[in-house]
Amino acid sequence: MGARFVEMRGVKIAYHVWGEGQPLVLVMGYRLSSMAWPPALIEQLARRFMVIALDNRGTGLSDKPVKGYAIANMARDVCGVLDDLKLTQVHMLGYSMGGAIAQEFVRQFPERVSRLILCATMAGGPRAKYASASVVAVMRDLDGLSAEQAARRIWKVTYSSSYLERHRDLAEEQMRREVALPTPLHAADLQFQAFAEFDGSKALTDMRCPSLLLTGDLDELIPPENVVMMAKIIPAAKLVVLHGCGHRVLWEDTRRCVELITEFLDSARGAKSPDDPKGNQRHMPTASDTLTSAMELLATWPLTLIKVGFESIAVARQSLLVGSASRFGDGKPIILVPQLFGANLVLLPIAVWLKALGYRPVTVGPSPDQEGSPSDGALSQVIHEVTRRVGRKGILITHSFDMSRVLVPRHSGYDSLEVAG
Repeated sequence: MGARFVEMRGVKIAYHVWGEGQPLVLVMGYRLSSMAWPPALIEQLARRFMVIALDNRGTGLSDKPVKGYAIANMARDVCGVLDDLKLTQVHMLGYSMGGAIAQEFVRQFPERVSRLILCATMAGGPRAKYASASVVAVMRDLDGLSAEQAARRIWKVTYSSSYLERHRDLAEEQMRREVALPTPLHAADLQFQAFAEFDGSKALTDMRCPSLLLTGDLDELIPPENVVMMAKIIPAAKLVVLHGCGHRVLWEDTRRCVELITEFLDSARGAKSPDDPKGNQRHMPTASDTLTSAMELLATWPLTLIKVGFESIAVARQSLLVGSASRFGDGKPIILVPQLFGANLVLLPIAVWLKALGYRPVTVGPSPDQEGSPSDGALSQVIHEVTRRVGRKGILITHSFDMSRVLVPRHSGYDSLEVAG
């Protein structure tokens, strides 16, 4: 069925509708559009429900602005779709980042959700357990990759290794659907920032709609401990952990997930079910609910800089982020002019720090005839290349004493810059 569109504060949101019956809204995760849902999942659910799937802003046929990606805004996008369909109350399924959007939707519009399904997601906050830094790097460092290259890179941490070994052909077929309408890097960066900053942990106890929480026990991207913790806090929540499945549990075991979803939506309101008879456990112990202390972080900081540990600093930065008012970087390119610091080597810790904060630092190479500083031509070339590749305005950082030399003569590439002295 063709896409329908609704405009939310100047942003066009695309959505699709299949089937008839009770409305069930599907909210997709990071970087993916509605085309990424498993076809078998859509087909089987549409036999029983009116299935509504939207393209989150930045993906698919929806607009791809350069701002406005906060989880709260994307939850209001979902509300706009329901208003367009004149639906007052729906069931809702949120996957990964879509689970954060679904949580926020319930917080803002509790009367509009009758039953909630949260899959492979997290609530953020001080008790959240984040992925390892190496896994985050796989998801984040997509600069310069084609859509296919990014998809193949990411599936190594979203599918379980056993699934990829047995069903490489299905993973390839799935990837082709996902890259048909690729998500631009700037939109992926802004979605990543929004999910990293999301904290819905304080709202969990206020959720009154019956909830089903699904996760795979091999999920590397969003460790299953997050879903287990949420199931303990959300009233009237049922937890199912599917063994042998990774982050893409809906793809790896579609049949079982459809069974669990339909049983839950058809079951008596608020009913508690026993442990799954097919061996999926209702509870597994949390490995740890605590994060590295600030003292430990400070103690290891010098060693981290010496080793130039991008990933170690990313983990440390995550520990500081949780429960604080810090903001995660939006992937904007930051161009560092080396004369301020004397040499590229000295710039390295600054670049490491900026990368850990979620930006994309680029150091301009020195030019021998300019006493270690970049030539105008080299600087202009870097500006053009990095802003075109990332699709965002960049920030140029230089010394105030050097500002006039850097900006004169003005290059056309400077239209893509914000200059900081």
